[in-house]
Amino acid sequence: MEVILKISRFNPESDQKPYFQEFTVAAEGRQTVLDALLLARRQDPGLSFRRSCRSTICGSCAICVNSIPGLACQALLRDVAGVARRIKLEPLPRFRQLKDLVVDLDPFFESLKAVIPWVVARDDYSGQMAPDVSRKLEEPLSCILCGVCDAAMEITGKAKPAALVKGLRLSADPRDDLGAHRMRLMKAPVEILKLFVRDLPNKCPKGIIIPGNF
Repeated sequence: MEVILKISRFNPESDQKPYFQEFTVAAEGRQTVLDALLLARRQDPGLSFRRSCRSTICGSCAICVNSIPGLACQALLRDVAGVARRIKLEPLPRFRQLKDLVVDLDPFFESLKAVIPWVVARDDYSGQMAPDVSRKLEEPLSCILCGVCDAAMEITGKAKPAALVKGLRLSADPRDDLGAHRMRLMKAPVEILKLFVRDLPNKCPKGIIIPGNF
């Protein structure tokens, strides 16, 4: 089938503001938006977007598909093209557009630093972890740092959504010496965190569920 991609274009060296350009590509419904973007780039090698694994593991291809942040490698054409077979593709909102679908990720990673995104090992920890505790940590461990939740959810404060996922996971990790202090590092009221945990599974491409007992 033929699909029309309406893609946000922007080159800081030549454009004063973003504009849309349409590409018509021939693809099958079981293919993904990323497959269609690769076909579009054959028509214009200058078309810029990020991609790597094509398996919803790396998070590189995060963009906005029909105004919804998600992963281009996860969105099937048959699900997003509609009857008109038109798909609007834009860079992630709340991120600065660098070129076409590529955004500036530096503030995203700066936000992660606010929660000290690694285990600060306890001196007295035995090294053992109960199976139920391990299972509790598995969901947030599946975060691929794609930035989709940051684009889809508005959270005030220095620690943005992906940083909150990291901080909440580490605060529940028995190996970590900071423990409950991480809650203060996140500088988010418990009421806000509860709303965030409730809404995250519907915004995250991995459907991450965080246990709410914090």
